[in-house]
Parts: sequence; C-alpha cells; structure tokens
Amino acid sequence: MASPVPNVELVGFSVLPADTFAPGPNSGNGISANGKTGPFPGQPVQGFSAVQFANSNSFYFQPDNGYGAKNNSSDYLLRIYRVDPSFKGAENGDGSVKILDYIQFSDPNKKVPFTITNEGTSDRLLTGADFDVESFVIDKDGSIWVGEEFGPYLLHFDATGKLLEAPIATPDRFKTLDGTAPDVLGHRGASGYRPEHTLASYQLAIDKGADFIEPDLVVTKDGVLIARHEPALAILNTDGTVNTGNTTTNVATIAKFADRKKTVVLDGTSVTGWFAEDFTLAEIKELKAIERLSFRDQSFNGQFEIPTLTEIITLVKGVEASTGKKIGIYPETKHPTYSLSEATYVGTTTKINRNLGQILIDTLKANNFTDPSRIFIQSFEVSNLKELNDTIMPAAGVNIPLVQLLDAKDIDINGKIIESQPYDFKVSNNTLTYGDLRTSEGLANVAKYADAIGPWKRMIVSVKGTDANSDGKADDVNGDGKVNDADKTTLAPSTLVQDAHKAGLLVHPYTFRNEGQYLAADYKGDPKLEFQQFFQLGVDALFTDFPDTGDTVRDKLVSDPLYNIVRSPQNPDVLAGTAVANLGGSKGFEGGAINASKTKLYMLLEGTVQGDAAGALRINEFDIATRKYTDKKLYYKLESTANSIGDITVINDNEYLVIERDNNQGSAALFKRIYKVDLSKADTNGYVTKEEVVDLLNIKDPNDLNGDGKTTFVFPFQTIESVLVLDKNTILVANDNNYPFSVGRTGVDNNEQILLKLEKPLNLAPGLGQPQAEVVKSATTGSDNITILSSQTLFTGDGADIVESSAPKATINAGNGDDFVTVSSDSSVFTGEGNDTVNIGASGPAGNTNIDGGNGNDTINVVQGGIGNNVFGAAGDDNLQVVEGSGQFLFGGSGKDTLRSSGNNNRLYGGSGDDTLYANINDYLSGGDGDDVLFAGAGGGNRLTGGIGIDKFYIANATLPTAKNIVTDFTLGTDVIVIGGISTATQFTNLTLSQVGGDTLIKVGNTELASLLGITSSTLTANNFTFA
Repeated sequence: MASPVPNVELVGFSVLPADTFAPGPNSGNGISANGKTGPFPGQPVQGFSAVQFANSNSFYFQPDNGYGAKNNSSDYLLRIYRVDPSFKGAENGDGSVKILDYIQFSDPNKKVPFTITNEGTSDRLLTGADFDVESFVIDKDGSIWVGEEFGPYLLHFDATGKLLEAPIATPDRFKTLDGTAPDVLGHRGASGYRPEHTLASYQLAIDKGADFIEPDLVVTKDGVLIARHEPALAILNTDGTVNTGNTTTNVATIAKFADRKKTVVLDGTSVTGWFAEDFTLAEIKELKAIERLSFRDQSFNGQFEIPTLTEIITLVKGVEASTGKKIGIYPETKHPTYSLSEATYVGTTTKINRNLGQILIDTLKANNFTDPSRIFIQSFEVSNLKELNDTIMPAAGVNIPLVQLLDAKDIDINGKIIESQPYDFKVSNNTLTYGDLRTSEGLANVAKYADAIGPWKRMIVSVKGTDANSDGKADDVNGDGKVNDADKTTLAPSTLVQDAHKAGLLVHPYTFRNEGQYLAADYKGDPKLEFQQFFQLGVDALFTDFPDTGDTVRDKLVSDPLYNIVRSPQNPDVLAGTAVANLGGSKGFEGGAINASKTKLYMLLEGTVQGDAAGALRINEFDIATRKYTDKKLYYKLESTANSIGDITVINDNEYLVIERDNNQGSAALFKRIYKVDLSKADTNGYVTKEEVVDLLNIKDPNDLNGDGKTTFVFPFQTIESVLVLDKNTILVANDNNYPFSVGRTGVDNNEQILLKLEKPLNLAPGLGQPQAEVVKSATTGSDNITILSSQTLFTGDGADIVESSAPKATINAGNGDDFVTVSSDSSVFTGEGNDTVNIGASGPAGNTNIDGGNGNDTINVVQGGIGNNVFGAAGDDNLQVVEGSGQFLFGGSGKDTLRSSGNNNRLYGGSGDDTLYANINDYLSGGDGDDVLFAGAGGGNRLTGGIGIDKFYIANATLPTAKNIVTDFTLGTDVIVIGGISTATQFTNLTLSQVGGDTLIKVGNTELASLLGITSSTLTANNFTFA
C-alpha cells in the first residue's frame, strides 16, 4: 500500500535567470548545448549544489565544478556566492535574486599535493578541473568544510576561501565477512616462481607471505595423497607429443614407465597420458617436477620431488616450530567422482574405488592437523562436499570448513559467463549449472553444507573484448599477436561477493597472476591494481601464484590509511595509474551536514562503494576535533539503485533531511523526494530510518507563486541538490540547473529557489534555522545617539544619528542624514542618504558584516576585519578602506570613489565612475566602468583589472614591489602603465620587456614589476608608459 503524499505547500518562490554571470575570466570554452555556446562572458552563476545561511536575509550557495566533467571545467572558478532571494509570497518579494558577492576558493599555500590548473600562479585559484565541489557547511569558527567528488575529498577552507590543510581522503574498510583483513592463498605454492606443488614452492609461498598453501590432491596406486593439479602426471597431444602446458612431471621421459601410458575419460573428456593412480608412492618419488608454463623459469626443472600431503603437513609444522607462524593448508580433492567410480588401473578394467574425502580426513587426523582455523577443504564437485559435511567429518569427530569451487567454460566477447556444470551433476543428470549455484537460492543451498565459495575471478569482475572488424571475435588490441585478457577491459563488478556474504559464505576467488596476459588492460600491466580492486571489493581471501604481490597489497591496505581509501575514477591516484577506482563515476560527497552541536560532519556519498550492498550509500562520520573519520557504519538506502541523492542537511544532532531523486527531468521525472532520516536509529546492517516529508512533484500552490496558472507545483529538475531548514515548519530547496545542459522546464533551466511549508513540524534544535533579528527600537526624526545590543534591529529617523553596536548580529537602517555608525560581526547596515561614516570592528575584529552606504559621499572603514565583510558604497563619491584585515570585499558603486586596502587578499571593485583603487599585498582590484587609476601595492602579488575606460596602472610607486603584480586587461592605445618615484626606472629604456608565453613580463634590473596578460612585448612602446 502506497504511503500518503505529504501535504506540502509552496510559500516562497524566486528565480535566478540561467544567463547570470559574475565577474571573472570568460568561462565555458568548448561548451555548447541548448542554443548556448561558450565561452561565456565571465563566470556563470549556476549549478547550485549546496546552501547555508549567510545572515538573516541572505544565503550562501555553492555551485559545483562547472560543466560536469574534469576535462571541460578548467576555466570555471570554484566559488560560494552570497545570494539574496526576494521570495515571492514569503516576504512580499518580486521573485528576483541578487548576487551580492562571493568567496573564491584558492590554494595559495600549496596544500593540494597534486598539480592544479593554476599551479604556477601566486593566488592558485581553484577550478572545476581540480575539484568537483558539491556540499559545504560552516563550522563554528567560520571556516568552511567542503565535500567534493573527484577524490572524493573533504576540503577545509578559511572563511575567505583559502585551503587550510591538505585534502582529506575518504577511508575505505575491509568488506570481508568478518571485517578483518583478507588472507593470501599460495596457489599450488608460489607457483609463479617454482614448479607447482613442490615443497620448494610451498616453502617459498610461506616465505613470501602466504597465509595458506594450496595442495591439489590426487591418489597413488597404494592409496597415498600426493600434490598434483590433476591425476595426469603428463598429457600427450593427439599427435603423440607432450602437451607441456598440462604436464607437471618428467614421467614421459622415463622409459621404464612407458607402459603406464593410457587413455581415460576424465570428467567427460578423453585424455591420453600417465596417471597417478597407476604409480606407487615409491615410483612417484622417482619422478621430478617440471614447470608447465613455457614463459616461466625453467631452471628448476628436475630438481624437486612430488610431495605427499603428509610431507606438506610436516613442512607447515616445521615452520611453526622454527618461526611461530601458523600457516594453513587448503587442500582440494581433485576429480572425486573419477577417483571413486570411474578410474581404472592401467591395462585393466579394475576400478580404483578411492574416496578422496575419506582419505583426506584420515590423513589429517593421522597427522593431528585438524584445527578448523588452519584448514579449508575445496572441491569443484558438490556431492563429495556434502558427504564430508554430512557423514565423513561427523564420523571422524572433526569440523573443517568446506569450500564450493565455481567453474565456467569461458566468457563471451561481452564478458558474459559461459556456464558449465559440476561433473557429479552431469553424471547424475542434474541440469543445474554453476550459475545456478551463484543465485541467491543457490548460495543459500551451498551454505547448508559449505562455508565458502571459490569462484573464478571473472564471476566477480569480468572483462569485455573489442570487435572492431565485426567478425564476432575479440581483437588483438595491443598488437602482440595474441588475444588474451590484456586486450580486454573490465566490466562493473557483479554482486557475487555481497550475495555470498549475505548467505553467510566466505568468498575466495582464483587465480591471480602477475604476467601481463592475465591482466585486463585497465590494470596497465600492474598486478597490484587487480589485487587492490578485489581486496577492496570484500573478498575474504584469494588464490595467487605470486603470494608476495598479494601480501604486499594486503599489508599496504592494512597499514597505509592513504592507500585503503575510496577513489572516484577522477582520483589523482587512478589517473596516475597507481590505484583503481572503487566508486563508480564522480559520485563522491554530494551531501554534507554538520550536526547541531558542531562537533561532527556527516558526509554522504552519492554512489555505492564497490563491495557495499547495491543502493547502500555511506554516511561518513567525521570528528572535527580529531580531524579523523570515525568507524561508525551508517548507510542511506536508496529507494531504487538507479536513484541519486542530492543533499543532506541538519535538523538536530540525530535527524537530517536527505534529497533523493531519479535522473530524469521534465515530464519524464517521476521521483523527486525529501526524506527525514535518523542517524541514531539504524538496523543491523547500518541502514538509517527514513520518513518521507516532501514529494517535490506533488506540491500545493494555492497562490500560484510561480505564475504558471496552476494551483499545484512540481520541481521537475534532473538535479535538485540544495535543502536547508529555515524553521520547524519551512525548508528551502533549490535546483542545480547544470547550465547550459538541463531543460527540466521550457528552455535552459534557471536556478529556482523555493520555500516549502511542511505538513508536520520538524524537531529543530535550538540555534538552528534562519537567523532572526529582534526589532527593539525606532529612533526619532532628530539626531539620535543610540546603542543597540546583539541580535537587535534599529530603524532611525532622518537626523544625523550616532549608532554604536559592539555586539554581533545587529541590523541597522540609519535613514537619511549624515550618520556615524560603529558595528561588529554578523551585522547588516544601510545608511540611506547623506554623507555617512561607518566603522566595522572598531572594538575588535569583526566579520560577516554587510554595509550599504546608500546615496551620499560616504566613508566606510574596515578597522579590524574578520572574515567575510562586504562593503557597498552605492551612489556618491565614497571612500572605502580596509585598515586591517584580509578577505574583505569593497564595492564603490557609482561616483568617483576611492578604495584602499591596507591589509591583504582583499577584493576592491570601483564600479561605475572614475575611481581610484589602492592595493597592498595579494589584493584584487577591478576598476569597472570609467577612467580609473589602480595602484599596485609595494607588497606585490596583486591582480589589477581596469575594466572599461582609460585606465592607469601604477605598477610601482616610490618602492619596487617585493612580488610581481598582474595586469589582466591592459589595452594598447588606451591604457597607461605608470612607474613613479623609482630612481632606477625613469624612462622606457630602463625597463626590460620579455615574452613569457602569451604575456609580457616587465622588469627593472632583476626585479619583476608586473605581467601584462595577453600582451605581446614587441607591441609595447614608450607611449604606453608614464614615468613620474
């Protein structure tokens, strides 16, 4: 029965047009969609992917990486915009949106450990090719935590947007059945280095880190188990020559054993050769092992005997006695049906009638090696495992874990498994295949008699060939004359590991080899990448011919926290070829929230980590104090694995809102919902509880706030990625318009912000929600002297008022008149008409305060600037100054304004009019319209943009700069470079002009004065310079 649709009403609506651009370099080169073609004039204000409160009347919105991919967003600057929506409905607004200012993300202190787009610049502005930012929260100290998707990383910025520490990787964890590190199984010993199934091979496997060694067991004529991969000791081709690839002993070269050659039907296939059941142990000991693979080391041929199981046990016990290491043994009963009921002695019809399971248990008991933690018994057949489980082991009083091996004929060109059957099924006319054993029902049945499965690795990660010539066969892509795995690419992992774990079964896939022909092209010839992928998929152990490689990767995953991590395909390690991705696509931290107590971050992945259950999205808990992720296992379960999440936001310390959506838009959109989740209530699998609170495709709109003529409202956008709780009854939701790609409504999508009234109030924690100012005073029409307190709002009259607010969170409307206002942090001031004076932070550092001088010739000073102050001179000839502080924003507005920075890393915009701007250190000056004068400070590192008009750039004044300044838009024949008061530079010939790429570098002696971007040095003459 479907749940009732929540009764939700649209109570506020605003729209930011799609074609909204902020100051900055042109962006979108190469982008074209829906009639919009880049490069665009500046930075598109688009892709809102997260939202937080700025103050009582504005919000911070964070766009994502730009145009959706790493390779097309290098010219998109990563920012957070401060936005003031005029909500139609909620505040009697007109539905418009103002972009007030922005925070630019940068890495001037080189915290990013990899190369970024703006690597060689001083400010190192971050772009959409560096990170895919999708979520952010503001900490109690004003710093900004950002979740991104290319890593995925957690990024920590100060309030001005400077990166404070290296990107924090996302830890992975072992997804084995018991959560511990996986085992390494020495496949036939260390068979990549020594002839297989020899004591030398087993000893080397132990030396190289194997936890278990694997002997395949066959039986001799006198009933002794020996280690060979097949009963066949040597096999002949149809022409009588030795089939070296399937021959592991020198028996074919020993004349005395020529009469032991026979032809048998082995598991339905006719085979000619020499077989163990026709040799006594004494005769077996006359044979020597040889390397069966021609590309492996042949120098050990003829040196080693064929070992018995007893000798292998003795070896393991000896290792334990000498080193204390308890190595396990992992025997396989080879072809048990053949040995029990089909094999006959050479030259006779007498069947050997050997029960391998019974002999194995008897041998283990005789050697006192029955510890179930040190043995697994495996078989490709089913009936002998059931017999061991049901009869043989209970009668012997042992309980050794059993492993059902899973085989296949091959894979087709598309990577689909070509199924085969257990041989005992074929003999008994049972039509089930190994594929049937891998179904949920099949695994449940296997779990009744076995403890693990041993699948072919292609059942977990298959590979796909290329058929460019359409002949139905895989192509030799790498041109080495052979077609093998090196010519194929991996497919997405199956769910076999998770399915088996759900049935309570361990997963031990086979076989991992280092040689290139066994490695899919994705691994770039590095076997460690294949081991890493399977270990991170959650396998409990794996069989390998090269146990040292497996041990190296496993141990690194255990010991190196920067290795066992979650990686997107865009992760630098993946791009460098040193790791494989375990997160499909750019599906990192789409959502991020800070708890009400501001002690924990909850970072929600958009995609399922490989090895986790399908549709399970990790909610990663990060402890802010320790700067570490906790071990808490929480998951958000998608309603459909095809869905995505859009955001997560806090209600209280336990409850959060999560956007879940399908990936459709317009009329095709069917699922756009918001759920309330409780992180304190999770089931045994870690899934948090969910309760639907909003259906974004079914909203009441009785006042037709969006003007479509309807009393219902839908939010049909593909990506809806911002949600914020305003109060217990109201939430804000916004779309990511993916400019210029998404068309959820008619034409290219705008950025819409909506306010929704909920059916049931939320249990909102105290202190959360939209900041509310308290109106306490209205002054007289005369000249008043007023002091206001924290969180108070003041409306003065039209006199020359003196207003002092040393407490934060004040809202002041000073009215007309020549007012004098002192204000602190988190405040908002509008002075109206008159020649006003405003001081920010006169009593101590103040931040996040916004000043609008209104009409008149105003003086506004940031005396001690904290983070994020924004000053607007508005109309009139204003004087705006940063006395002390960084990260301040000054905008002159219209008129002849003077803007000065005595701090650093500040942004000064003249606006319209003939303005004068002074930089200090690492500041950004923009003259705007008009004939402006821009002074680069002696500290250097400043960026100067004149804008439209005849501009003068003072690149040196009285003293040489300590660092090079940058002029971004010098116009030949219009603008002038001024050098004043420099005794060594009084004329054009004192300068050195050199071409550096597309720019001109100006030097005096060895001192770099400035770079003129986009200017060819040979075009500059003395006429472009003034010396004062």
